[in-house]
Amino acid sequence: MKSIKVLTLAIIFTFISVFSVSAQSAETIWITASTTAFKTGETVIVTVNAVSATPIQGFTFQIRYDPACLQPVNATSPISGMNGLQLPQNTGLVDASFASTTPQTANGVLAEVRFITLGGCQTNLTLESAALAIRNESGFAAPLPSVTVGEKNIALLIDKEKGVSQDLPFSGTPLLLGPAELTTQSTIPKGTIVVLAGIGVLVVIGVFIFIRQLRGTGSRTDIKK
Repeated sequence: MKSIKVLTLAIIFTFISVFSVSAQSAETIWITASTTAFKTGETVIVTVNAVSATPIQGFTFQIRYDPACLQPVNATSPISGMNGLQLPQNTGLVDASFASTTPQTANGVLAEVRFITLGGCQTNLTLESAALAIRNESGFAAPLPSVTVGEKNIALLIDKEKGVSQDLPFSGTPLLLGPAELTTQSTIPKGTIVVLAGIGVLVVIGVFIFIRQLRGTGSRTDIKK
């Protein structure tokens, strides 16, 4: 009787292990925040996360926010070699794209997005779209298929009391997410140009073009409501 119990437990643990490996190997993107309660003038850091068994060479995302409550500041990627494309920004929507000359592992934080709280309110941040880019067998940029989106909403509570402004270090070269007159001054930030100069420029440009085509054709990852 004891041996039957041991065998049953072994089978259960085997199924749990297989399920855990399967869950971790799925291509997934989601957003998180270290805290959801803030005072006016404080910095909100939202992380865009991903798990992918396939190395990627780029990614793109859009985050919807309330401009009456939050002011986007910048976005950075801690992934070595992942450089950003400076894009014109529309009020209420953070639009960010990053690409690399070589395949990079996506297993954790893809990017950090920073906002400044503007006043007392209750608001939400919503991941409206996201996609991962790879190079196919022909050497061209292509979307990574079967990418699912996990947590896409973050509820924030902002107190009208004045908080302390924070000057936190960046994890990479920042992309400006401020007013249009700032974000349209340069197509690619100077730091990115230096990094890309002389090697793999066409690869990165191809990934950027692919990312923009995703936005235009609607072939990006759909977020299920």
